[in-house]
Amino acid sequence: MMEERYIITVVGKQTVDGESDKIEVFTAGDMTVEDGKITITYPEYPEDRPELKTETTVTLENGVLSIDRQGEMSSHLILEKGKRHECLYHTPMGQMFIGIFTDEIKTDLSEHGGEITAAYQLDFNRTVVSYNEFYISVKENNHIN
Repeated sequence: MMEERYIITVVGKQTVDGESDKIEVFTAGDMTVEDGKITITYPEYPEDRPELKTETTVTLENGVLSIDRQGEMSSHLILEKGKRHECLYHTPMGQMFIGIFTDEIKTDLSEHGGEITAAYQLDFNRTVVSYNEFYISVKENNHIN
């Protein structure tokens, strides 16, 4: 098992009714590679309320990408190419189940870093409400021991 500090870049793009929105996060995090399972963990802090930390864990195992966010608004998303999963999503209005159909997942990761890209659709009651892209880059941080 190997664990080190990394520089994590996350880019999320969401398209709803032809209008796109993009979010970028740059942070330090950790990654472990063990028995074919890759786990990336990193904190996120909203710009408008930095005291509201969200801890994100991204796990890749057997072609299944799991994104678990714990904090003010938690969520657990499962992405698996060509499959639809129902996932729990917390909002200020309460919890809801959303459907996620994954169009594509590409990975190029090792204990030295790499990238994950995914394209997926979100639906409520089986009606597509957004098209989404997720990109994460993991680079070794040579300044942290």
